Amino acid sequence: MTKLCFVFTVDSGTGYGPLAPPVNSSEYSDMKKYFSTYYDVSFNYLRDKDTVDYLIVPDPFFSFDNENNLPIIKVPAKLLMTKDFAAIKASIDNYFSQLKQ
Repeated sequence: MTKLCFVFTVDSGTGYGPLAPPVNSSEYSDMKKYFSTYYDVSFNYLRDKDTVDYLIVPDPFFSFDNENNLPIIKVPAKLLMTKDFAAIKASIDNYFSQLKQ
């Protein structure tokens, strides 16, 4: 199963920090539940950067040190903020369909 990592951390120059103020991990539970049906998902880039296949990154996003040069799937930030899971999945599926062409 393809392993995706949703990246919500940035390199501040002095270390990594959250993209937004700290959020309750339960906010990710709905996303994890939805996307786990289709993919192996992670929300912890720092822990899983060596084991994932693709990074899901909000667009626009701060500059990002993709240490392992993993493929990046850009998803409109608005979809992530509004938790439009179906539209996020459509963006991911569109990326994969482009690879097959």
